[in-house]
Amino acid sequence: MDTLIEQFLAAGFLDWLALLTSLAYVWLAARDNNWCWLFAAVSTAVWAWQSFVVYQLVSDGFLQLFYFVMAGVGWWRWRWRKTEQDAASVARAEVLDDVLVPAREVPSIRRMTLTEHIVVLVGGLVAGWALYLFVSGLFVSVATLPDAITTVFSIATTFLLIGRRLENWLYWIVIDAAYVWIYGKSGALLFAVMMVLNIGMAVYGYRNWRRELLRTEPQ
Repeated sequence: MDTLIEQFLAAGFLDWLALLTSLAYVWLAARDNNWCWLFAAVSTAVWAWQSFVVYQLVSDGFLQLFYFVMAGVGWWRWRWRKTEQDAASVARAEVLDDVLVPAREVPSIRRMTLTEHIVVLVGGLVAGWALYLFVSGLFVSVATLPDAITTVFSIATTFLLIGRRLENWLYWIVIDAAYVWIYGKSGALLFAVMMVLNIGMAVYGYRNWRRELLRTEPQ
């Protein structure tokens, strides 16, 4: 507890910038807001520097660079999805008795199939082990195997988030819980606390997306 308080007091501008923009990203993503990707870009750029230079979490540092690129992909993909959704709604509108009746909103959030779950789980474990072998042979890193596995699953789950799969939030809950341990072991207690907050927001994100999915699914 004393160490955590010391880190809170000693945290610099970059630490707080990474933490607050990351929380803003998860919160806005949970609310299905496209602005989440702007905050993701800022957070990941800062976090990559901290991971490489301060905490020696090599896999996590590369993960943040990946996140930075994917923030741009996510921004474009979600904007394109919104434009497509609006165009489809207008095209399907019907004129009844001179009254424009909007068609049912095009659903965009989708459930994962069993095949998708198998691909993510099996592929994540295999790729995580391969990344562990690669990183451990080239770098000195903290928590190398857990760091490598969570890195791979984080990458896969980012694609699930961009692809608007409901269950991405369930994967994030497990991944963030693992990161609580990783950051705690590496001494980055401030980031460990942030991951605890992320778990809570992932629960909120799942409930919010599930409610939206149920609202738009055909009855």
